[in-house]
Amino acid sequence: MTKSILLLAFVNLALSSSLPPAETATPPEGGVVLDWPQWRGANRDAVSSESGLLDHWPAAGPTILWRAQAGAGFSSVSVADGKAYTLWDEDGTQFLFCLDASTGQELWRRELGKAFIHYYGNGPRSTPLVDGGTVFTVGTEGRLVAVDMNTGELRWQHDLEREYGAKLPPYGYSSSPLVVSDKVVIEAGGRNAAFIAFEKTTGEVVWASQDDQPAYSSPIAVTIDGVEQVVFWSAHGLRAVAPDDGRVLWRHIWEEFCPVTGVPLNTGTPLFIAPDRIFISSGSGAAVVRILRVGEKFVVKTVWESEEMRSDVNTSLLLGNYVYGFDRGTLKCLDVRTGELMWRARGFQRGSLIAADGKLIVLGEAGNLALIDASPEGFVERASASVLSGKNWTSPSLAGGRLYLRNHDELVCIDMKG
Repeated sequence: MTKSILLLAFVNLALSSSLPPAETATPPEGGVVLDWPQWRGANRDAVSSESGLLDHWPAAGPTILWRAQAGAGFSSVSVADGKAYTLWDEDGTQFLFCLDASTGQELWRRELGKAFIHYYGNGPRSTPLVDGGTVFTVGTEGRLVAVDMNTGELRWQHDLEREYGAKLPPYGYSSSPLVVSDKVVIEAGGRNAAFIAFEKTTGEVVWASQDDQPAYSSPIAVTIDGVEQVVFWSAHGLRAVAPDDGRVLWRHIWEEFCPVTGVPLNTGTPLFIAPDRIFISSGSGAAVVRILRVGEKFVVKTVWESEEMRSDVNTSLLLGNYVYGFDRGTLKCLDVRTGELMWRARGFQRGSLIAADGKLIVLGEAGNLALIDASPEGFVERASASVLSGKNWTSPSLAGGRLYLRNHDELVCIDMKG
């Protein structure tokens, strides 16, 4: 199916992915992960295992623990071992920043190249990933770096455009890195190197696979019928590759291009629905596909398609049998089994959301923060407050009872336990 529509899809940029947990984030059985070490949290699904969080705020709003100056960018905040990591532009340069997670004080910064200027929004899009003492991230022009999480010392780097002929997206490189076992996997968009896996300690190339333009999504890692696979959503659709050698396991065409510029607009992070289904949503609609193993091969069947969830900015999240997310400017809940609309709510514009302790934590585009029951029975708002100004498209992060939010001017840390 070919889709085309002119929307703000590029801004999922800082916001795309659903991976298994980074190795350092995997909890013991029955345990709780207090870090948020990568894009969309410990399990790359925007769902936190924390409990005991507030379900209401006083009239004055939630307690602000600290505010810190930030710069232009849509990069989310990753938190590990008491440190917070994100990207922004400052004085014409793009940086990876490391902050003290409890105070907001800057600990170190690492340059990633020149600042990114675009009429849809300036600054970096990708979110850092912390794994095994190393931070992996990629700048808007395709500079991939691995640095020491405590000092910012460079361990290795690659220039995706210069080394692999990557055709970087017009709205800026947006895909967030994925760690699978001993590899860092990214969507590069190069010639015969649309997808690349690097050995995470040395940065050596393990494999490069396929031809395709990059879009604005991030890879996810899943296991279907006992077979591990990495799923990419690049310009021309979903494609799953084997993590050991990059060979293609299956593909599903879903294309969305700007009718004026021809820019690919696939942006949302695919959501894995165990044991064998995947949900995708872009500016033109949503779908669930089922991946079936037939002998040694996989085949893909469409379960349903719908225009009820047109996610052109932020990725949805899955809780049980229900998907919660933004259909352009409307917050919605859908039954993921059928695509049936359960409820809708206005007032957040093109917002973002995560889930924890039975609640949706929703940040509206205008900086209005809300706690909402994570229930298909109806929209119930428990608390709301205005915490940021300007345009807010960056997804929240939750770590150790602290909620981290940011826009183009500042980074805010909120006490979620009172």
